[in-house]
Amino acid sequence: MAGAAPLSSRALSRLEGDGDSVVGSFGGHPRGVRAHVWPRCAVCGAPMCHMAQFDAGPWLDLGPWARLTVFICHATGGRCEDWDPWKGANKVLLQRLRDDNLYDGPPTVRVYRRVRLGAGSPVDERDWVRTMGEQGVVGRAASERLRFDKLGGAPAWLHSDDTPRSKVNASPMRLILQMTTQIVAFDITRGGVAWVFIDPADPGEDAGRLVWQGG
Repeated sequence: MAGAAPLSSRALSRLEGDGDSVVGSFGGHPRGVRAHVWPRCAVCGAPMCHMAQFDAGPWLDLGPWARLTVFICHATGGRCEDWDPWKGANKVLLQRLRDDNLYDGPPTVRVYRRVRLGAGSPVDERDWVRTMGEQGVVGRAASERLRFDKLGGAPAWLHSDDTPRSKVNASPMRLILQMTTQIVAFDITRGGVAWVFIDPADPGEDAGRLVWQGG
């Protein structure tokens, strides 16, 4: 395993001061999303709720994209299967241009309070993940070690591995964001975790996928 590429992550934290470097946010009203592109649930047709927004930078590799914004349907209390990456009840909106204007959006079922986020120094998780596999540390132990809000790294699955696979070449997608309910109490069940993946083989605007598991 010597010389293997790093599996790098950056822990996310709530920012309080105005002088800190902001890499993204949880909740609030998304910047640069006009009403006509605001995602609606493919199952029930309701406008989705905004969860998170992050810009590309040294802290986050989005390929050709400048920004990602994450939405989820809360209109039917889970009946739209909003945890599934393919049902259309959640959306990873990818944009090539960074627009910081606030535009009117449709009324949503739930609005989370906006929390500005900073990212810590990169940490290589590869050695720990390898050790975890060699020692058979699975389930709750693995989840507790890796379960925190972060950019990149390895997903801390609560149950089985649900990594979405590329529709282009069937390879596993790359994790770019992990969200828990620790910083913001997202409505994904208490102790739930959500993951955002991107497909490096897909140049299109649907390259991002969201999946979550309940705690």
